[in-house]
Amino acid sequence: MANLTGEQGAVYFGTDSAGETSVASVRSWTLDHTKDTVENTSFSSGGARTYLNGLHQFSGSLECVFDTTEFSSHRNLFDPSYDDDVFIELWTSTDAGNEKYTGKVLITSVSRTASYDDLITLRLHSKAQALWDMK
Repeated sequence: MANLTGEQGAVYFGTDSAGETSVASVRSWTLDHTKDTVENTSFSSGGARTYLNGLHQFSGSLECVFDTTEFSSHRNLFDPSYDDDVFIELWTSTDAGNEKYTGKVLITSVSRTASYDDLITLRLHSKAQALWDMK
């Protein structure tokens, strides 16, 4: 098994898979995949709770350095009032054969952080519109 480091990662976004542009100022990204459970415990469960598989959900976040050039050209990515889906590709590495995750998301929030001893950063939070492809 090969260990990966994050410096070769990449993030692309657009309205579909054909029109993505790179977001160069990304510092990190997180993709969470969770699954709900539905309890089906009954009197005949033998004194233990039992569950069924439920719905899957993808959510995530990106941390970006605030870059005025990128911000103006990628305004929809950093604006939770933008109501259309945003198509995102998250790459573990841009080298051939590495994993990428793709899907459509809704931007749910954007946090801006300024500190006296660091660059201004943006943290974007999103929820997926469907199951993501993992290749």
